[in-house]
Amino acid sequence: MTGATDLRGIFSRPVFWLFAAFVPLILLLILPIAAPIGPMYWDTYLYLDAAQRIWMGQIPSVDFSTPVGPLPYYLFAGGLKLFANAQPLLLAQWCILPVAAPLLALVLARLSSRNVAQAFALLVPFLVFATFPSNVAAYHPLPTLDGFGIYNRHGVIFLYVLTSGLVFLKDGRRMAVLIAAAMLALFLTKVTGFLVGGLFCLLALLAGRISLRYCILTVLLFLIPLGIAELMSGFVSAYIRDIIELAGMNEDCLLPRFLTVASLKLDVLLPAGLLALLLIWLDWTRADKTIRFFDHNFWWLSVVIAGGSIYETQNTGSQEFIFIWPVLLMIFERIRLLEQGPKMAFLALAAFCVIPTFTKVAHKTLRAVVVAPTYERLHLPDVKNMAQVSQRREIIDRAEYLEPHYENFASAYADLSAHGQLPSWQYYSELDFQLYWIISANSLVNSLKAFEAKNNIRLESLMNLDFTNPFPWLLDRDATRNIQIGADPHRTVPPLTDKAIQSIRQTAAVLRPKCPLTTGRRMLFDHYAEALKDRQVVEIHPCWDLLLHPDILAGKQ
Repeated sequence: MTGATDLRGIFSRPVFWLFAAFVPLILLLILPIAAPIGPMYWDTYLYLDAAQRIWMGQIPSVDFSTPVGPLPYYLFAGGLKLFANAQPLLLAQWCILPVAAPLLALVLARLSSRNVAQAFALLVPFLVFATFPSNVAAYHPLPTLDGFGIYNRHGVIFLYVLTSGLVFLKDGRRMAVLIAAAMLALFLTKVTGFLVGGLFCLLALLAGRISLRYCILTVLLFLIPLGIAELMSGFVSAYIRDIIELAGMNEDCLLPRFLTVASLKLDVLLPAGLLALLLIWLDWTRADKTIRFFDHNFWWLSVVIAGGSIYETQNTGSQEFIFIWPVLLMIFERIRLLEQGPKMAFLALAAFCVIPTFTKVAHKTLRAVVVAPTYERLHLPDVKNMAQVSQRREIIDRAEYLEPHYENFASAYADLSAHGQLPSWQYYSELDFQLYWIISANSLVNSLKAFEAKNNIRLESLMNLDFTNPFPWLLDRDATRNIQIGADPHRTVPPLTDKAIQSIRQTAAVLRPKCPLTTGRRMLFDHYAEALKDRQVVEIHPCWDLLLHPDILAGKQ
């Protein structure tokens, strides 16, 4: 009887279910499964590029620039070593769990001793948002999984954990450790999330939820690992320079992005605004004298909504405002003994704040899972895990036709790009393009291997004049240093430095995709033109040129 009681006790603990969720995820990473490819899926290849660079001894921000912090890239690189057959999107989505889950466990363990139901209410959204690889915004009507905005999802998960700790842990060492670890994870994942997390921590300090003594301890725990990293590699100062540079390139976009957030998230912001008014009235008419001024419900709701809006200016369309969930749970616990009318009004508005995001993410993911068995896979033996995608047969047929089509009608697409136009209005969101990009990558790898075999050479370093460059990983080569991964010429490509020019000139081969010639590719060709002077151009495929270092074939002619 005792054994059965102990077993029931284990199953009733949220922490058990938190780590039990790892079992199916690990099994899915071991198996070479395919995921329904979605819009802008090529963002996923940035993780492959970064992993290969890390394995080759490169340090993010020191040896190459990144659009976000290095933590997910290191976790992904380690995960790919453990799970060689992992589907890249799923590994990228789940790689932060070894950091985020133990931190949430600190909160759940303490909260379970007071209110098990509340702990489960905190756990379930975390598991959904942390494991379901879908964004709120939809860019295509077919069921797919979202291979873009992954690092944005990572950021909101860490903000969810941080907020949970701020509202449910008591002042002490446990809270100090959680805040320091969560803020460090945010800083090393997405700086916008770190700034928003700092806003939440400031409110916690003003509200008296963390004392100045433990606040100092938190700052020390946060700074010590960064100080060690800076002394060992100079990473922190390089990372901060990258952040400042990226911010400078995107400063003109801020106001329009606030308007975009307001329009896209009206389904959350409108009920949240009404809920804030309700909380002002409740805080005014039913004030609890034991609660500090800045610890009132209105402040917590308002600050997390303001923080969410700031974060979403750099993150529009992902899993927005999920960190409002812990705050609403905390507020409900405070007002649950109020009369029925105000309590029901709160529950109704709170539901409107959280249910849309939850249901959209869950529905998109489950819909993709349900239809996935009806989708087909591509047979592309030269692109390793990148081939682990699937889609409807008619989309695959179209993608396979695109390669000869682009070859035969190159002038039409050159004309479009010369006039600043893409082949279609949402070209990078089209599933056929995302599939075609993998097909084209397979053609390039096959042609490159044949070229090397014919000339008895090995190109030790590769650069790609496109948004992403998984080819060093595919061919186990080094990648050009002192340039950025995720080369968006509108947002992330900085001016060329002398170090970047020197690194590019030392690169054995630069890949130039031609099918189709797009505005982004044109801009990258022009941007790197100075560093690509005197290259020997070899067409190894109708859709790909090799820009070779002049010494590569010198002895072969």
